[in-house]
Amino acid sequence: HPQKSAKYRSWPSSTKRQQNEASEERPIKVVIKNLSEETDPQEIVEDLTSKGYAVNRITQMKNYKMKRLLPMFLVEIKKKGNYTNIYNERSIFYFKTKIETCRKKPKAIICYNCSDFYHAARNCHLKPKCIKCGEENPTRECSIKEKIMELKCVNCGELDHLAAWKGCKSFPIIKKSSPRQHGRSYAQAAAQKVEKTEQSTEEKTDDPFDLADIKETMKAIKEVKMLLEEFPTLLEAARLCKSAKTRKEKVHIVLNALMGE
Repeated sequence: HPQKSAKYRSWPSSTKRQQNEASEERPIKVVIKNLSEETDPQEIVEDLTSKGYAVNRITQMKNYKMKRLLPMFLVEIKKKGNYTNIYNERSIFYFKTKIETCRKKPKAIICYNCSDFYHAARNCHLKPKCIKCGEENPTRECSIKEKIMELKCVNCGELDHLAAWKGCKSFPIIKKSSPRQHGRSYAQAAAQKVEKTEQSTEEKTDDPFDLADIKETMKAIKEVKMLLEEFPTLLEAARLCKSAKTRKEKVHIVLNALMGE
């Protein structure tokens, strides 16, 4: 089908909109802890390089709320040589350190080249679109260096925010997936869910602490309080009823209290 083939060839490379590095090319990200916050990142790079690691990038982590640097460094290690041994390193220039895998919350990343999502600028081959000014230049090359007073999103077109704002209606929301339970069919999982729902409904129905019961109890307590205020001798009668041997004696004591005898 020549027309169909031509149509496919004329498609824009939509796969580039969600282009990611191949797993074998993507560097691993580790966090180096227990160093001083005053440590020079370049010294860390030199130490790791001397041990045979190819450092792609290093960034000192920051607490943005407190506006201060942290004693932790995010390092990208290229997958060259024995790169997995980085987790076994216990020191950086003779200082004891702890190296862990970088764990981030699942979220859509934004490209600072084209302002689209799901890929990084270093892998983007699309036409540049600046997040700040909306012109055809990468964000890092934007001429605007001062604080922007009138914000406008280049993706949704609304004011008061930039495209990187998570609250933007164009910003993708990644839902947290439920862990898969092996060895169970969909029907079994659905049946268990229905069973739990029915059980929960029964528990609510049989709950002895119903709101209506609580209201009736409070009302009864209020009536007893009013009765004691009108007949204060009932308190003494209640004490005397403890020593009464029969129900008839108790009734006689209460009646005498009500009559004021």
